[in-house]
Amino acid sequence: MKKDEKKTILFLSLFLLVSTCWVTNVMAVPKITNVRGGYGVSITVLNATGHHWQINLQGSQIFLGMLTDGDIISDSATIRTPIFPPAFGIGKINIKVTIYWIIIPIVIEERTAFMLGPFVLLIQ
Repeated sequence: MKKDEKKTILFLSLFLLVSTCWVTNVMAVPKITNVRGGYGVSITVLNATGHHWQINLQGSQIFLGMLTDGDIISDSATIRTPIFPPAFGIGKINIKVTIYWIIIPIVIEERTAFMLGPFVLLIQ
């Protein structure tokens, strides 16, 4: 290789490296807009197409349905704990909703509530 060819290859390599640092990926940030109780927990999510979600119910007296997960298909979606078999527990619980991109958590929302059987009441 000639000296000029080496300089050109070095310049193009550095240009490629530097230019990839300044490229931004324009994506709307997912947003959790509403956490509702009732028969289980339901959450409204915006701008999360193609992301993975997880609902984790934590408490000392939860018997079923402690972890629910899935993929978000549409731009505005309602995710929820399954209707059958329902999440089932008694007492104070912590609700943790996480939206993932691949394996990286992007949005985390935590709430406390009171659970009586399959019903989630008094979400704070």
